[in-house]
Amino acid sequence: MSRFDCIVMGAGVIGGFIAWNLARSGARVALVDPRGAGRAPSASWASAGGLRSQGRHRHEQPLSKLAADLWPGMQDALSADLELSLGGHLHLAETEAEIPAIEDRLAADAAGGISTERVDAAQIKDIAPELTGAALLGAFTPGDGQAHPGRTAEALARACAALGVACHFGAPASLLIEDGRVAGAVTGGQSLRAPQTVLATGAWTAELTAPLGLSLPMRARGLQMLLSDLAVPQLLAPTVTAVGRNLSLKQLRSGAFMIGGNWFARPTGRGLQTLPLDAHAAAQWAEAAAVLPRLSHHKLVHQWAGTEAQTIDGLPFIGRAAEGLYLACGFSNHGFQISPAVGALVAEDILAGPAALLAPFSPERAAHTAPDEAAAFLDAQILATA
Repeated sequence: MSRFDCIVMGAGVIGGFIAWNLARSGARVALVDPRGAGRAPSASWASAGGLRSQGRHRHEQPLSKLAADLWPGMQDALSADLELSLGGHLHLAETEAEIPAIEDRLAADAAGGISTERVDAAQIKDIAPELTGAALLGAFTPGDGQAHPGRTAEALARACAALGVACHFGAPASLLIEDGRVAGAVTGGQSLRAPQTVLATGAWTAELTAPLGLSLPMRARGLQMLLSDLAVPQLLAPTVTAVGRNLSLKQLRSGAFMIGGNWFARPTGRGLQTLPLDAHAAAQWAEAAAVLPRLSHHKLVHQWAGTEAQTIDGLPFIGRAAEGLYLACGFSNHGFQISPAVGALVAEDILAGPAALLAPFSPERAAHTAPDEAAAFLDAQILATA
């Protein structure tokens, strides 16, 4: 039996940043994951790796600003190449009808202190000459960009180990429950004890909390990603999204283009694992090619899918949910950029007292969800359809 100050279950970027910040503060920490750091089919595996501060919910804006300050120094902090690139984020309007959505985003970002710029068609061409000339207006955050989620999760696991964190990877894990409270975790037949256990386990949270009778309005979502063959590097600096499109488009350091968006994957019948849908891949590629015409001369070389957790209001659950249990889950497809801030704030909340910026994400808000709304949301599991 091993004793710790805190156990973190889930070694994706959220769990990794939490464990790293706890350990840097002097806590004795165990990091537990049945698959390992950022491995398939986790949310970190599924993530497109966008560092987007614009277009955030008002409650997430303070976290996003904090994270934006942390990302530029993260490669040095973790002593790792994270494929970090800060080429900005560009959100496009291609029709007159879409322009009000850009104006609304600019106003909301300004109110939240996010430095988002209004860019016209000529400025868009200067920022990204390869894009379609149909773009009329854009919202541009020059400090945004991209990084590699898998590399980040792996770097965090190494940094945690270097700080003395006990990493337990590769064996099934469950909560250790005694007299109705969480006393730690069980993994590989070994009991790990701590006064606080953090679940940063995404879509797998529900099965872990079921023995406690804890149910949250949070469901699994299978999402797929596409990767093109190689192009000349540095043709497209910003990550690109658009008002009227289901699209996230970026060019990687290698020259390949990565295409994401909220495109559903299909279930395999093996737990929460999913596989890409060819019909969705074709439509996904077409959306990207409409914005970046040169894609019509490229080929799809790789596609993959992972599973994310989506909450009923699109905001994560962060905070204490039962005696001995702390949640950090349900980031609803946009947790990567804010993950360094979440890690720092959760460590503060656990070790030093309430972190005010986390108050809006308390799991207690789930109690205010109407039962029929929660049931309808959970029944509409979107792992399963084409």
